[in-house]
Amino acid sequence: MRKGSITIFFALILSMIIVLICASMESVKMMCARTQIANGADVGMYSLFAQYDRYLLDTYGLFYVDASYGTDDLQMSRAYRTVERYMMPILEQDHLDLSIASGGITSFVLATDQTGQPFRDQAVTYMRDAFGSQGVHFLVDKIRGDAAEIRKQEETGWMLEAQDLMARYDEEMARAGNESAQAEIVRQGEALAETPGKPVVDPIDMIREIWGMGILDLVIADQALLSDREIDTGQLVSQRSLEEGMGALTPASVPDTAGEKVLFQEYMMQNCGTYCNPSEAGGLRYQVEYSLGRTGSDRGNLERVASRLLAIRESDNFALLCADPQKRAQSAALAADIASGSLIPPSVEVVEMALLCCWSFGESILDVKALFDGGRVPLVKDPGSWDLPLERLPDLLAECAVERPQGGKGLDYEDYLRALLFLGSEEDNVMGCMDMIEADVRGQRGREGFRMDCCLEAMEVGVDVGVGREKIYTVIHRYGYDL
Repeated sequence: MRKGSITIFFALILSMIIVLICASMESVKMMCARTQIANGADVGMYSLFAQYDRYLLDTYGLFYVDASYGTDDLQMSRAYRTVERYMMPILEQDHLDLSIASGGITSFVLATDQTGQPFRDQAVTYMRDAFGSQGVHFLVDKIRGDAAEIRKQEETGWMLEAQDLMARYDEEMARAGNESAQAEIVRQGEALAETPGKPVVDPIDMIREIWGMGILDLVIADQALLSDREIDTGQLVSQRSLEEGMGALTPASVPDTAGEKVLFQEYMMQNCGTYCNPSEAGGLRYQVEYSLGRTGSDRGNLERVASRLLAIRESDNFALLCADPQKRAQSAALAADIASGSLIPPSVEVVEMALLCCWSFGESILDVKALFDGGRVPLVKDPGSWDLPLERLPDLLAECAVERPQGGKGLDYEDYLRALLFLGSEEDNVMGCMDMIEADVRGQRGREGFRMDCCLEAMEVGVDVGVGREKIYTVIHRYGYDL
C-alpha cells in the first residue's frame, strides 16, 4: 500500500488559497454591507419625503414636508430621526451586524430660502407642464403688451394733471364769482332789466361730490357681496424673520425670464382667490388683490386695486375726450352755457377742461363697475365703445346703480390683474402668494402654527454606519423634489 504525504510546498499553496478565499468572502461581505447601507439611506430619505403635506399638494400642487410636525418651530432633528428610523430595518437584515454610529444633516433647503426662490421654481415648473411652450409664448406676448399699455397710462401722471385742472377751475370760478358779485351790485344800482335765460345744469360740482365717495360704494351696488375677512399680517412670511436653509445644497433653479414670471402669475391666478372668483379656504378671500394691495382686509385690498384701475381708465378716457372732435364740441358748448350764467363769465377753456375731467371720471367709474360686474373694457377705447353721454353725467349715481352688461370687447377684471402683477416686483408677488398660502393653511383645524419657512424641499444627510466592530462606512445621500 502506498502512503500519502503533504509536502511543505503544497501546504504553502493551500494556505494562500485559504487566505484568498477568506479575503474574497470579506470583500463580498463589505460590498453587501455598502450596498445595504446605500439602500437603507435611500429608503430613509424616500420615506421622509413621502410624508409630504397632502393639503399643499391637493390645493396648491406643491410638494413639501412640513418639518414643524404640528408645532410652530422647525424640527430638523426630528426629520433626521425619521431617516434613521426607516434605515434601521434595512440595516438589520442579512445578519451583517450593521449599526448607525453617528450622523446628521449636512444641508437642507426650505421653501422660503432666497426670498422664496424654491417655492417660485416649483410653481413655475408645475405651470409649464400644464401650459406647454406654445401656451407660454402666447401668454407672454399678450400680458407684456397689456402691461406696456397700462404702464404708459400710469406714467402720464393723470392724477396730478386732474388735480391741477380742478385747482385752476376753482381759482377761475372764485375770480369770476367775485367780479360777478361786484357787477351785480352795480347792476342793481342802475336797475338794469334782464331777460331770464334757460337754466343750465352744471355737473362739475355734482361730480366733485361723488369724487369724494368711496370707490367701492360706487362700483359695487350690493355691498353685502363684499368679503369682510381680515387677518393679522404681522406674523406672515413677508413680515417676520424666517428660518433659513443650510449648506450648499441647491435645487435646479428655473431661469428668471419674462416667461417664468408670467407662469408664476398664472399660478397665482389659478390657485389664489380674486374678487370674481373668491377663495373659500381660510385667510383672505381676495388673495391676488392682497399681493397688489398688501393690507390685512379683503375690502382694503380691493379698494386699492379699484382705485388703481380707476386711475388707469381715467388716463385713457381723458385722452380720448381730448382727441374726439364731436365730444370736444359737446363739452365746449356746455362749458359756454355754464360760463354764461355769470355776469363776468369765467374762462370757457378752464371750464371745458374741468368738464372733460369730470366726464372722464364718470366714464371711468362705469368702466370699473363693468369690470366688477364681469364685463370687459378695452385698454384703449374708441368713440364707439364710450358709454356715458354728457347729458347723463349729472345722473352718474343712477348710472352706477345699474348693473353693467357682461361680456363685450377688451380685457376682463382678471386680465387687468394679470397686467398689474406683471408690472409689479416678482419678489413681492412670490412673498404675497406665500403669505396667502400660509394664512389659508393656518385656517385649517389643528394647523394654526403652520409656517412656510418650515416647509422642507430638499435635504442631504451624512450617516456613519458600523460594520461589525472594526469598519465604519460613511454614506452621504441627498434627495429633493426639484433635485
